[in-house]
Amino acid sequence: MSHYRLLFLAVLALAAIVGAYLFGRKEAASTAAPLMSAAATEQPIGGAPGSNLAMVAQASLNFDRGARLPPLGAPLKSVYAQLQAQANAGDGRAAARLLRDLSRCSRQRAVEWSTMRNTHNLTEQKTENLSAAQLRTYQALLDTAAIRQRGVDEGRALCEGVGDEILDTLNANLAQAARLGDADARACYLSRGPLYDPRGLLKQPGALSAYRREATRLIESGLAAGDWRVVDLLRGAYEPGAQTLLAGLVGTDVNRHYRYLKLYRLGAESFRVAQIDRQLALAEASLSPAQRAEADEWAQSTLRENFSGDSTAGTPQGWDACGPLDG
Repeated sequence: MSHYRLLFLAVLALAAIVGAYLFGRKEAASTAAPLMSAAATEQPIGGAPGSNLAMVAQASLNFDRGARLPPLGAPLKSVYAQLQAQANAGDGRAAARLLRDLSRCSRQRAVEWSTMRNTHNLTEQKTENLSAAQLRTYQALLDTAAIRQRGVDEGRALCEGVGDEILDTLNANLAQAARLGDADARACYLSRGPLYDPRGLLKQPGALSAYRREATRLIESGLAAGDWRVVDLLRGAYEPGAQTLLAGLVGTDVNRHYRYLKLYRLGAESFRVAQIDRQLALAEASLSPAQRAEADEWAQSTLRENFSGDSTAGTPQGWDACGPLDG
């Protein structure tokens, strides 16, 4: 194998390891103010915790929304009942923290496997014929692999003993965090709903009915909060031919597609304007002048009342609505 080909493979391995590290590392718990509605104190959507964790429902009575959270990094198994009880009682901070811990633990096995595979591939490389520059690159790869392993070890400590009964509440807690005002959870839930954890959905098929009930309220809260991610999800969902879960819920509607696309266009950065204008021209061809005028006025007034900043800054092409939760 030539030096150039080996260096190329080493760079690829570095990219894979860094990507996997970032994938499993994030554990921030940023949450918006809780929604002030009666729904805030309901059980999480898609099923309450299992019978062996029935104490959670009773424990909910003992927590208020201002109760202190367990220390970050505490083993999830030991703090799950407390976090779940606080989330059930309407504590948005606890819901956001629990969601991110559950999300990380649901991916822990995959992260461990990919790390082991990448490390094995890296250490199997022959180094005796490498140049000085190639050896420096190889050492950087080894250093990154060590950092990645520390992240795996942290995840293992967080997730030790966490079984399916806890992990199966991931979808329900995604919905609860969204309901309590976590903007990241709201965008993810609107985009994927209970498909965020397909294995959990197979065990709790009623979560799809819950998604149908809850999505409209979350759309309204997202628009009221000026969340451009919700606008982008809606303009895509209403577009003819869309195949997303949200599209299946709202149905095709060229008028509404144009309406949300127009709002998105009003907040767009300059380099995205030309492309969006082409999409608008295609959509408006199906509208009457009166429909177009009404939609334009709605977009202008909604922008003034609820939105600020750039619509495209937080929604680059190909963005993943669940990316902030996936890490």
